[in-house]
Amino acid sequence: MRITSVQPKLALPGGVIQIEVEGLTNPAEVEISIGGEPATPVAASPSRLTVKVPESSFGGKVEVTSGEEHDVAEITVGHLLVTDLHAVGNPVVDNAGKIYVTFSGTRGEKVPFSVFVIAGDGTKEPFLADIMNPTGLAMGPDQCLYITSRNTGVAYRSTLDKRVEKYADGLGLATGLAFDSLGNLFVGDRGGLVYKVADDRSVSVFSELEPSISAYHFAMSPDDHLYVSGPTLSTQDCIYKIDHDGEPHIVFRGLGRPQGMAFSPDGRLQIAASYRGTKGVFTLSNGGLEHTIAAPMMVGLAYSPDRSKLFLANNSSIFELPV
Repeated sequence: MRITSVQPKLALPGGVIQIEVEGLTNPAEVEISIGGEPATPVAASPSRLTVKVPESSFGGKVEVTSGEEHDVAEITVGHLLVTDLHAVGNPVVDNAGKIYVTFSGTRGEKVPFSVFVIAGDGTKEPFLADIMNPTGLAMGPDQCLYITSRNTGVAYRSTLDKRVEKYADGLGLATGLAFDSLGNLFVGDRGGLVYKVADDRSVSVFSELEPSISAYHFAMSPDDHLYVSGPTLSTQDCIYKIDHDGEPHIVFRGLGRPQGMAFSPDGRLQIAASYRGTKGVFTLSNGGLEHTIAAPMMVGLAYSPDRSKLFLANNSSIFELPV
């Protein structure tokens, strides 16, 4: 018996991976461990083992044992960095490697602190208070943190020493946001509009989309095309690419609850979503999707400044994954 492949090669605890094998004669009696922790198969056949990564797993060794036969393969498993948060979109990482993430709260809930900052060792500190239902985060070209409130329809700007001001208002149910290379800020009103806030703070409607039941999530490409996801009640949700004239084009259809997005180090769009019964992070490639990271449902992702680490958020926690 031997392992022929493990897919995907990147995973978080709770993610589901596929182990392809040859020569496995008794799948019912196979023993599997990941990172030294026992892992029970979700499904098993003579050629494939579907396995959930244990919550306590840390490290990348996949071991499969069947009777006297044994084989080992390598994957990379991320780890929990910090918890007790309430993220609803992408975290943000500044040039010093500090991570910013929301505590969004339920609709209309005033929480003690709206945004937290997390050091590389997982130390969590309050960063901002008094922003109701913070939703989208982005780091501007001025190295200030921008935050939307879906409760007030305002985009706020905060310096990294916590001086906060209202940057633009009248933005509806303001959720996702992103900057282009010219310093224009784009804000998603989940009711169906994408606003453009110019560097003089003038606001205009840039594009119209199908409304989302929760939030729009943005990613700006290197050539200034805005990519948008937004969960609806459909199981066939879309990823949109909005051109420079504000015209939306569907680049992929068929996702379940697509949320946060980022561009990989090689320039490909990555999306936190579910697809054809699998969950995690998917990479758009040649019109199709690759299952890049096995994970439970995530709401957002962001790379470190040197692109060596990926920080992934679910509703309550941040995970760190070496890439």
